[in-house]
Amino acid sequence: MKKMMFKTALLASAMLASVASAYAFEEPVFNPSDLKASNPMPAVKRLQELAQKTKLANGLTAKPEAAASIQTPLKTFQYTVTSPRDGLTYTGSIVGSDPRNNGARTTNVEVVLIPLRIEFTGTVRKFDPTSPDVGCMGGNVTTALANTVASPLFNAVDNYTINGVNMGKATFIDAFQRAQFWQDANGAPVVAAKPAYHLGLTVTVAPKQTISLVNGGANGFTTSVSGDCSSNPVSGDNPPRIAELDINFVDAQLNQIITQMGLKPSQFPLFLTYRTVITENGGCCILGYHNSSTYDVTNPGQTYGISLYDGSHLFGGNIETLSHEILEWVNDPSANNLTPAWGNTGQVTGCQNNLETGDPLSGKKMPAVLMPNGISYTAQENAFFSWFYGTGFTGAGGKYSSNGTFTSPQAVCN
Repeated sequence: MKKMMFKTALLASAMLASVASAYAFEEPVFNPSDLKASNPMPAVKRLQELAQKTKLANGLTAKPEAAASIQTPLKTFQYTVTSPRDGLTYTGSIVGSDPRNNGARTTNVEVVLIPLRIEFTGTVRKFDPTSPDVGCMGGNVTTALANTVASPLFNAVDNYTINGVNMGKATFIDAFQRAQFWQDANGAPVVAAKPAYHLGLTVTVAPKQTISLVNGGANGFTTSVSGDCSSNPVSGDNPPRIAELDINFVDAQLNQIITQMGLKPSQFPLFLTYRTVITENGGCCILGYHNSSTYDVTNPGQTYGISLYDGSHLFGGNIETLSHEILEWVNDPSANNLTPAWGNTGQVTGCQNNLETGDPLSGKKMPAVLMPNGISYTAQENAFFSWFYGTGFTGAGGKYSSNGTFTSPQAVCN
């Protein structure tokens, strides 16, 4: 969630940021039972506030910059809904075409998948989604990048079923969007004026980008977890360690890379990490998040995201975080789609008021999907639009989430 970050906490790590010198960093060891889910929203909100303050301090408006406005924007549709939960009217934007529109409704959006290599100096450690991790992912030289590209996030599966309803041939992302808008998107009757509704994500793999930093410094450090499955040498890529990077440091690096690569608002840069998590003020761990350059629902500007591929299964398994972050970007590209307050579910303690589809169900899995590469992929269950607002669309199977956990809208959170 960049507001949507799917975050998991290594509770003890809050005291580690100031430990050790850059040249002899003593890596702490954690027990897997210390890995607990926590809400990333506060960290993302602070990033948003800092970005707005920086713009204002530089004499700039918080609205989309003129240069951005003349570029081709991200393909989104606007919605306005009055929620019976609190009687208020909400406006937001979602990636794709409007399912209520009876015109051609298949929309393709380019995802630029950017492998992110993390290199620590001093106590040298290297983490790379394009390098193998034989002990965790098998001996067929698969990598986090290859496994992500081959996943049902980007490859259509025949007869993808959600809540007992056949979504047709679809990726998980496409199937979810069809399922949550099923009343309007089912394409029945299939006539020229009402073709089936689809959201296609075309993937371009960009050249690998590298971030270098001192191990044990303010920007990040490495840890180990007892029972780690990695058999790689500590001096090589993807050793039995975890990289922890400060969110302010990471976010600045991502924006710099996006600028240097000349990426466009119409594209979704998705940074792929392996064995790498994000911290704020030493507290761990955010596994991914998404953000926008404007937080404006009418024009989200340059959107982007970062997510872990969990080949080590330390945080739930392969594409849970990726599916969480991609769907949250699709349904909240500006990171500012507001909803009636909800909470005390999934990774959220207390109340939250945004259309972050993954947060209410963090830890809940979809049925595994076996792909041709022999890997069973587990996406995360996500909440439907109707769960947040209590109106607007009827989800497939009469449910309010993609694996039937939610059977009614969320009550107002006090």
